[in-house]
Amino acid sequence: MTAGTIFHGTRVPLRVGFLGVFFLARHKKGISARQFQRDTGVGNYQTAWTLLHKLRSGLATQSALRLKGAVEADETYIGGHRPGRLGRGGGKTGVAIAVERRARTAGSVLLAVIPRVTTAALTSFVHASVQPEPSTVFTDAWGAYVALRDLDIDHRPRWAHTVFGNLKTWLRGTFHGVSPKHLQRYLDEFVFRFDRRWQETELFIRVLHRALDTAPLPYHRLTAERIG
Repeated sequence: MTAGTIFHGTRVPLRVGFLGVFFLARHKKGISARQFQRDTGVGNYQTAWTLLHKLRSGLATQSALRLKGAVEADETYIGGHRPGRLGRGGGKTGVAIAVERRARTAGSVLLAVIPRVTTAALTSFVHASVQPEPSTVFTDAWGAYVALRDLDIDHRPRWAHTVFGNLKTWLRGTFHGVSPKHLQRYLDEFVFRFDRRWQETELFIRVLHRALDTAPLPYHRLTAERIG
């Protein structure tokens, strides 16, 4: 029954796998591997960490999704300062955001790890994330965004700090910091739940469907690949 799914070849009982789906789907703050290990009685931390990351791997936003309308774009840095790393970000991991602005709240959001916060990286992210017509992109006044004019996107200075604030609070409060190597999966989890925050009763089955539709991801691949 589990062949070809995220649960392929797992030695973890399906009951525990379903609990992982439940915590990712219905717990507003998600769950850390350490807490999941305690709550479920899983034998070791590595098993708990692997299961949760396998489930996160199925939550990535569909590549065809592009935002439209009034869209705010911004960038931030995640993680602590690295000694010896100077300049903008101080060696932290760069994260770009594009979020639809609705009348009273945010709409859909896209988050992506960017290795270096440069003009090329930011404009490439915005270009891939936003439908040029009929969209208006609101950013801050940093010079890197000036190149958006060349993409036929209306560019007006603006901030998108609220979502970033929620993201950083979540990462610190639930995980107390995450590895840059796997940061994109945490971003995918945050986006998946954020975009469906008005559909809480449907989230369990949605996460389960993603787990069943996602190809197996063995531990050696999970730890070897760097995403973002």
